[in-house]
Amino acid sequence: MRTTDRVLLSYYVSSILITFIPLPWWYYSVGGIFVVYDSPFQISVSLLGSNLILAKLLNLFLNAFRVYVGINLVYNSLMLVKGKQVAKYSTMAWLPLFYILDPLLIYVVFNYVISSVTGDTFRYPLLIVGVEDFVTSYNNVNIDMLIFSYPTLLYWFTFIPTILYITALITGRKSSKS
Repeated sequence: MRTTDRVLLSYYVSSILITFIPLPWWYYSVGGIFVVYDSPFQISVSLLGSNLILAKLLNLFLNAFRVYVGINLVYNSLMLVKGKQVAKYSTMAWLPLFYILDPLLIYVVFNYVISSVTGDTFRYPLLIVGVEDFVTSYNNVNIDMLIFSYPTLLYWFTFIPTILYITALITGRKSSKS
């Protein structure tokens, strides 16, 4: 087995492990009133301590996505081991990078969607990683919210497949040139 194939197989195996670990990648909280734990494969949303039914319904689709990604990773691993690699399956390589867009999505929701619904202007910060004190006003009432937003330990492990995939691409190009 070539070096590129060994690195690619490592990418597939690490991706399979991460895909089927049922833990969140990111944590958000607005003063403990609104709490979200999520990953591309599951979400848990609670408002005032009660889990939202919409999140449970969304989990059906996210778990289907988990199974789809897992099946593709297992299939591509088997094809690689048999020497019949058809294509590189790269979903797990870009998912952690795409996840960085989550804070941008929250920024847009707060500053544009909620602002248009309430009629007041919110000044939510573009990027929160850690803890931030968010102060705004609504109907002449000051609102002070403590925002928690940080990645979990599993999120940092999701970069292992990303690094392995990029390494496989680089070693594959080097070997094809020689």
